[in-house]
Amino acid sequence: MQQVKKDALVLAKYFLSLPHPAKTCFMILAVSFLFGILFGLAKARQMGPFELFAAGIDGFFVLAFPALLSSACLFLMRRKAIFRRSAFLGLLSAAVYGAFYLASFALSTMGSWAYNIVFVGFAFAFGLWYFTLLLAFDFRRSAFLFATMQMVFFAVFFLARGGFSAGEDFQAALIKIYFASFLLLAALYSLFYFISMPMKKNLGISSLDALSMFASQWLYGGKDLEEAFEEIGEEVETLVWLAAFKGKENSAIFVVPYIHYGPFGNLGGSEFTSMIGSSLSRHGNAKNDVFVFHGTATHDFNPVSSEEIHKVVGACEKALKRLKPASSELSFASCRVGSVRAQAYRINDSAFVSYSRAPLTTEDVNMGLGLALMEKAKKYCSSACAVDEHNAETGDISSVEVGSPIAFEMLDATEKLFQSGSKAAPFRFGCASAYPAVDTIGKNGLKLALFSQGKKMNALLLADSNGIVPEFRTELIGLMANLGREQGFICKGEVMTSDTHQINTVRGVLNPLGVAQKGDVMMAVRKLFGQAAKKLEEVKFDSAEERFRIKVFGTGQSAEIASTINAAVSILRVALPIILIASALLLLWALGKI
Repeated sequence: MQQVKKDALVLAKYFLSLPHPAKTCFMILAVSFLFGILFGLAKARQMGPFELFAAGIDGFFVLAFPALLSSACLFLMRRKAIFRRSAFLGLLSAAVYGAFYLASFALSTMGSWAYNIVFVGFAFAFGLWYFTLLLAFDFRRSAFLFATMQMVFFAVFFLARGGFSAGEDFQAALIKIYFASFLLLAALYSLFYFISMPMKKNLGISSLDALSMFASQWLYGGKDLEEAFEEIGEEVETLVWLAAFKGKENSAIFVVPYIHYGPFGNLGGSEFTSMIGSSLSRHGNAKNDVFVFHGTATHDFNPVSSEEIHKVVGACEKALKRLKPASSELSFASCRVGSVRAQAYRINDSAFVSYSRAPLTTEDVNMGLGLALMEKAKKYCSSACAVDEHNAETGDISSVEVGSPIAFEMLDATEKLFQSGSKAAPFRFGCASAYPAVDTIGKNGLKLALFSQGKKMNALLLADSNGIVPEFRTELIGLMANLGREQGFICKGEVMTSDTHQINTVRGVLNPLGVAQKGDVMMAVRKLFGQAAKKLEEVKFDSAEERFRIKVFGTGQSAEIASTINAAVSILRVALPIILIASALLLLWALGKI
């Protein structure tokens, strides 16, 4: 299972950042000029400086002009085709046409068959445009039209410049261009048909549709994939644990939904942390700092659609209505068993329990194990939650499953926590929120909660991020200790993340806090600490949990989706070159018969 998850990450490498369109246009001109010189040398062999320059200008005419014209028309007719992408597609097509033109001219002395290499080039460029527009641009209805458009532009400029020779038959050349292009398209469609069969059987959608919808989300934020998720999803019953802190200066809500905030971008539950925060921020006619933690749930509990948020928020509101905040006392305990460090904030008859293996990988925890941890905690209190701190991103993909050695360490640590005998005492609470413009922080921002008892303080920093680099976690803990000392406290801090997958977009699937903009984060934490410390006060507290039903991916489906798409891509990497080479040879033979 873990290898499947690791293999799925390979998909991210097929997405790349494109250069500025001005740079791409310059590259089109440079490539075309260079190919023009090579065309001249392939035809005449010996050329002076002036002839070489003139040949380069010819390259502009047969390659750069139609490439730029095709890109501009694509952008003007479909603004969804951002010019950065349409220009890059123009650069690729210029390179494809140039390579085949050059091969034809260079091999022309070997026989008349070499002339037909040009038509094979038209076919390959047509296929490039068609499948790029279909899969990456998500132009399902107009891909054929625009692919034909660029083919016509290149054909007109090539043939207008003389093509192979002054005596070339214009009509016959066009027939060969169309014949070669459509024959290659048929061959590629046959390949995708056979590759699609396993995916169609397993997921109910074809490989072409899946790749197209996948690219549509990463590039445009499209949600077509949610329709496929709906088909394969299943309804489950889960719960949300919720606690409220109420004071004159502070109003905070801790929310622990037992779902997973994925799969990525704006799909499924990826934006649920910010959605929950926004929905509850004004509950009870007060401005609430809403802390949305990462419950013990894996990718199997990814909601199938962003519309499922109403079920989560509805359950939160039901739990909030049952709360009766009262004067409170706190006891804090922390312990380590094996690789697991557990800590518990016990307030009245409730417990907020969290787990980490930092600096070792701290990944998702199986829902069944989470329920077992909560039941063990409830032997000592009436209300408890289990939180995965998710605070050590090392690049290793793993999850804690029932029956694993780590699972037993977590169970033993829970027992040890509640047998520590720490005494409850009155405490003061302060909280603050910030929303820094940091790429690795989602819309729910940074949340800081301070708990003080006498000269002792505990700081809990929650980042709406997909994990955190262990070294940066250590830096932030040290920073909070220093900030507490400045306030006159002995401060112990911890950093947790929500594991939101909202920020997992074209940059890739691993975007932990601390890979960039560390200074901005530390500056934000400094401000948060000062704001929260000023608001320290005694607060009233209560907690509750609520069960609810929600449609999620279901057992093994998340891995099934990723592995099936990854398998299709892996097959394409091997089969596509073979099909293209075989098609090129077949086209050369067929064109020779026309």
